[in-house]
Amino acid sequence: MGKNIRIKQTVTLRHQANLGEEIKDVEFEAGAELQILQRFKTAFLAKDGDGQIFNVKKELAEEA
Repeated sequence: MGKNIRIKQTVTLRHQANLGEEIKDVEFEAGAELQILQRFKTAFLAKDGDGQIFNVKKELAEEA
């Protein structure tokens, strides 16, 4: 298994730095890679190069 995922298509994911803070939309282009932190049945917990953490549904990404 890889340590990264690759986004299959352009997608907007939501990020919240801390509870109670504003949620911001972050757009990823097809081919963008994120580091896998944890695997779940239907999603990955992954972080981008800036350290922002996202839940990424498995249908939106593939292991790289």
